[in-house]
Amino acid sequence: MNTVILDGDGRRIFAADDLPLSIGGATCHVAVPDSPDEGPVAYLGRDGSDFFIQPSDEAARAGAISCNGVRINTSRWITNGDEIAIGSTRLQCRFEDENFRIDITSPAVRPAQPAPSGTSINPPPPGTAISPVEFTPRWQSSPRRTGFTVRSKGLLLAVFLAALAVPAFFVLTSRAVRVETLPAADHLTLRGGMVTPKIGGNYLLRPGRYTVTARLEGYVDLEEILEVDSDTPATVSYHLAPLGTTLSVRSSPVDGASVVIDGVDAGLTPLDGWQLSAGDHTIEVQAPLHLPFSTSLQVEPGVPPIALEADLVPNWAKLSVASSPAGAAVSLDRTAIGSTPLEAQVEAGDHFVEFRRSGHKPASRRIHVNAGEPVDLGVVRLEVLDGTLVVVSSPDGATVTVDTEYRGRTPLEIAVVPGIGHGVRLSLAGHETYTTDVAVRSGARSEVRASLSRLTGEVVFSSQPPGAQLLIDGEPQGATGQTLELEARPHEIEIRLDGYLPFRTQLTPEPGLTQAVRATLKQEGPAGMAQSIKSPQGAELVLIGPGRFTMGAPRREPGRRANEVLREVEITRPFYLAVNEVTNKEFREFKTTHLSGAYGGRNLEIDHHPVVNLTWEDAARYCNWLSQKAGLPPVYVKRGGSLLARSPMPQGYRLPTEAEWAWVARYPSTSTPQKYPWGGSLPVPSGGGNYGDQSGKGVLGGALPEYHDGHPATAPAGSFQANPLGLHNLGGNVSEWVQDIYAFTPTAPGTVEQDPTGPATGPHHVIRGASWMDTSVTELRLTFRDYGDQARPDVGFRIARSAQ
Repeated sequence: MNTVILDGDGRRIFAADDLPLSIGGATCHVAVPDSPDEGPVAYLGRDGSDFFIQPSDEAARAGAISCNGVRINTSRWITNGDEIAIGSTRLQCRFEDENFRIDITSPAVRPAQPAPSGTSINPPPPGTAISPVEFTPRWQSSPRRTGFTVRSKGLLLAVFLAALAVPAFFVLTSRAVRVETLPAADHLTLRGGMVTPKIGGNYLLRPGRYTVTARLEGYVDLEEILEVDSDTPATVSYHLAPLGTTLSVRSSPVDGASVVIDGVDAGLTPLDGWQLSAGDHTIEVQAPLHLPFSTSLQVEPGVPPIALEADLVPNWAKLSVASSPAGAAVSLDRTAIGSTPLEAQVEAGDHFVEFRRSGHKPASRRIHVNAGEPVDLGVVRLEVLDGTLVVVSSPDGATVTVDTEYRGRTPLEIAVVPGIGHGVRLSLAGHETYTTDVAVRSGARSEVRASLSRLTGEVVFSSQPPGAQLLIDGEPQGATGQTLELEARPHEIEIRLDGYLPFRTQLTPEPGLTQAVRATLKQEGPAGMAQSIKSPQGAELVLIGPGRFTMGAPRREPGRRANEVLREVEITRPFYLAVNEVTNKEFREFKTTHLSGAYGGRNLEIDHHPVVNLTWEDAARYCNWLSQKAGLPPVYVKRGGSLLARSPMPQGYRLPTEAEWAWVARYPSTSTPQKYPWGGSLPVPSGGGNYGDQSGKGVLGGALPEYHDGHPATAPAGSFQANPLGLHNLGGNVSEWVQDIYAFTPTAPGTVEQDPTGPATGPHHVIRGASWMDTSVTELRLTFRDYGDQARPDVGFRIARSAQ
């Protein structure tokens, strides 16, 4: 469609090409074919959704058309609100939704004619023909099309302010840094960041990471990273290294040696073309089985290429080894090197060689290799794997011996030599012993299961006075005067009656044999006398009452010695005796410099173990020290250069007399003397005391057969079961100094000695009781008498005190 717009005089203003126009105002006419045609002053056109205006050639030459007060002479895009002036006619251009509206004002007005529906609010008369006008737009440049209008002054101002803000921000957040090289480079560049302006020799740099490159003839090219932050100095200097030369390295007698230049791995020999700067350098060459090679080079600028020959000195020897059987895997210092028979190169030094073969025990050797000296280990014989023997019993806890060697308690899993028969023995107190033979194949498991039958024996219990309370293993069993069937194992027997000292003993019933326990109860001490007291260090002493008994042993008793003559003795005065031996800790409070030492690598210094390696006089001085602390008169005084006990003995702390020791050890609760601390016969029962057992065999050179007490040397004071008087270790642990000077003086028959204290003078003192070093029948007996005048690693003491 074509629309021709006229002014009030009928002059054609412009022709529009196919435009959906909304033409407002009363000054518009729509031209019809018979309208006067003076030619258009301007053309109105559309490209897509954008509109433009172009003056006619004549109007352009005359400058008759302007837009927003600016003359136009070529095509111009129309934006919302533009005002186009053509002579005295004004066109106001607006965009409304999808319509383009033009309001026209002019000095003369002529009523408008109706325009066609959809293109004009004043449509032409019916039947009016409209045709387009051909024209070609003229553009000064390809304009940017936009859907909005920017005022030119505002745009210019914004651009101007932005142009000022960007450099201001850059300057305020940058740092002036001078970058230089020594000597000065011919070419120096700085890369990184958006811009790196240079002002008066300084770079203006924002914080960040930059790369500095520099070149100078005769020097190594420089490329370094520069981190710019608040700590960067004002001047950053780099030193250019003079060009040196190239290095090649060869090694003999082997290639493939590693080359390290100035601590940097340079590769393997043969090495070529390694660049060396001028200066000092260290070159190291290393190859397996050879001594390291090291040298230093001083490189001057411009010297010719350097060729280095590294002569490596062999540092190995040949190792030869075979095994029986052959085919054992061999490893050197935990690294596999082959299988037997084997010849291998081994570096000089100390090495650990292992041999492994399926079905056999591993074997190993430690070797020392000298360079060039072959090592021949010969034939290494590999033993077949042990078999595994599992031993189970009902009930548990049975002692297991294999081929007479103690191996532990059930349930038990042990390794045994394969392919041969082994004798297995299980024993448990109170049960029948079980024996069997077993053979185990290499690498296989065999099992022994034993149901141990319970053994019992009859025991008759009586007391004087009768009707005392009976306790067995701490459990009440009624009153004395009864016969009980007890399991054939050690039992702790206690008989009590008010007003009397308790009776305590150990008993192991024997199957098929009726045994008797007859307790003669001793009345408690005088009324008001304490049954126990404490020493100044807190050690407990129990009250021991008087009594008459026989010291010594009959001549026919196995193990008896000649100094154990029978003597009738009566203790007439009650006394107190310590429950335990004096410990290391207690004695060191008196004598801080004392050392109990060690024996055979076994420590004897433990605080709660008995003190040892002290003389009789050391023990006597300790007793006087206790008396002083308790405010009691001392028992021992210096006479003729020796310490002697005062007579009569005062109430201070002292050693027990030999008679007192024998009274509490052999007659703790009955009129029948005890032969051993645990009872009347051998062997030593389990838990019987600390003697020379299997754990100390390597130190002592001998041991009690099949006996294990768990202590290769001394045991803690108070270990093992107390005797009926509550005293520990009167036999076992350590032997004990007693008060008496040693003598061998038989007494006339029928004579009763009262409170004997031994002779007045003599070179030795009596020692009583077995120790952790004793293993023979003679020493284990309670009648055994020893003597000495020197400190020993198995002799200690316990303290006593007169009660009146």
